Order: sequence, then C-alpha cells, then structure tokens
Amino acid sequence: MADEFLIKSANGVGTLRFFDREPFDLDQPIDRFWVQVTDLNVSAAGPVYAGYDNSHLAPLFAQMADQWQGWTGELEWGSLYQEFALRCRHDRRGHIRIGVRLQAHQGAWDFGWEVQSAVMAEAGQLDRLAREAAAFFGNPT
Repeated sequence: MADEFLIKSANGVGTLRFFDREPFDLDQPIDRFWVQVTDLNVSAAGPVYAGYDNSHLAPLFAQMADQWQGWTGELEWGSLYQEFALRCRHDRRGHIRIGVRLQAHQGAWDFGWEVQSAVMAEAGQLDRLAREAAAFFGNPT
C-alpha cells in the first residue's frame, strides 16, 4: 500500500503527484483522491471524485506498460466531473507525454482556475509506474 504515487518528469521539469486516497484501505473502492501538478513556475492541487466504475486509473497505466513499444493516437482518462484528465501519447522513440488538465471544481459544473501541463516518462519506466499506480489506487472494482 502506498500513500502517494509520484511521477517525476523525465525531462527534469515537473511532477504529477497522486495522494490522500479515500478510503485509505486498498480493498475498498476508491471514492476520492487528490492530485498535484507542478511545472516551471506553477503548482496546483485539487480533489478528484472517483466514485464511479471507470474512475480507476491503474488500468490506464497498465495499458501503457503493456503497449510500451508504442500505440496509435492518445490513451485518455477523465474524471466524472471533468476536473481532471490525462492524455497520454507515445512518440515511438521511447518517450511518453502525459498531458494533464486540472481544474478547481466548485460544484454543479462550475469551475474556477484551470492548469494544463505535461510530464514526460520513458518507456522503460512504464512497468514501474503501472505497479506504483496499482499500489496507490488499489484493485479496480
């Protein structure tokens, strides 16, 4: 069980951090987690509601690890209330761009600020990232 899941950008600038999973017990379906994105001169964090069937992020990271040699187009994941989204693209040269969009969700589809950024991963990191995602998010329901 991990209390956070951290992706440090391979280019040395930026991080994507998942933390404060609720409930903390990995045997329980995830209801909510927090995400923080940092990049050059910016840092933003916010809660993400995860109380629905497709909310689990571990399968996305497992899919990337299974397709480490590359995939066509983008692999995408978005939260139910659209406060958080990932768009993953493989350049087929061993680099993966994980595009991040995080918004302040103020209820009833009302949003405040929005941050867009990206972290870079390398194909050789994908197995480790998939294991760490599973350790943080737990088992899909």
